[in-house]
Amino acid sequence: MKIDSPKSVQPQEKGDLLYDLVLAQQQDEEEIRDALYQNQTLEGYEGSNMEFKNCTFRGCQFVDCRMSNFSFVDVVMENCNLSGCELHDLACQRLRLRGCKMMGTGLSHSLLQNTAFLGCNLRYARMTDTRLKAVEFDSCTMQEADLSEGRWQSVEFHDCDLQRIQLLHTPLVDIDLRSCHIEGLRLAVPDLKGAIVTAEQAIGLASFLGVVIR
Repeated sequence: MKIDSPKSVQPQEKGDLLYDLVLAQQQDEEEIRDALYQNQTLEGYEGSNMEFKNCTFRGCQFVDCRMSNFSFVDVVMENCNLSGCELHDLACQRLRLRGCKMMGTGLSHSLLQNTAFLGCNLRYARMTDTRLKAVEFDSCTMQEADLSEGRWQSVEFHDCDLQRIQLLHTPLVDIDLRSCHIEGLRLAVPDLKGAIVTAEQAIGLASFLGVVIR
C-alpha cells in the first residue's frame, strides 16, 4: 500500500504555539501554516475549528489538551507526547507521526487519510467510530486500545502489539495481522471474517471462537 507523504514545503520555526493559536482565534482565522514548533509545551488548551497545514512538531508536549474539529494537512509530528489528550472529530490528510506517545489519547469520530503511525505508543488509545483510509501502523504498541465501530479502507499493521485490543463491530476483511501480537483480541465473531493470520494465530483464535482443539 502506498501512503501519500506530507508535501514538503520548508516550514519556518515559530516561538510560541499557544500564542499562535490564541492570536489566530482573536483574529478570527482558522489556519496556521508553514510553521515549525520544537520542544514546546501546550498545556490545558481547549479549542475547536482550527487547521494546521504544512506544519512540523518536534519534541512537543501536549498536556491535558482538548481539541475538536481540528484539521491536520501535510503535518509531521516527531517524538511528541499527546498522552491523555482528547482529540475528537479530527480530519487528517497526509499526517505522519513518528515516535509519539499517545497513551490513552482520544481520537474518536475522526477521519484519518494517508496517515502513518511509526513506532508510536498507542496503548489505551481510543479511536471509536473513526474512519481510516490508507493508514499504516508500523512497530506500534497498541495494547488495550479501543478501535471499535471502525470503518477501514486500506489499513495495514506491521510488527504491532495488538494484545487485548478492542475491535467490536470493526470488520477485519483483508486486514493482515500475521506480523502482530494479537493475543486476547476483543471483538464480535463476524468481524473476524476475512482477516489474514498465521496458522499459529488461527489456533489461538479458534479457542476464542469456542472451538476445542485436541
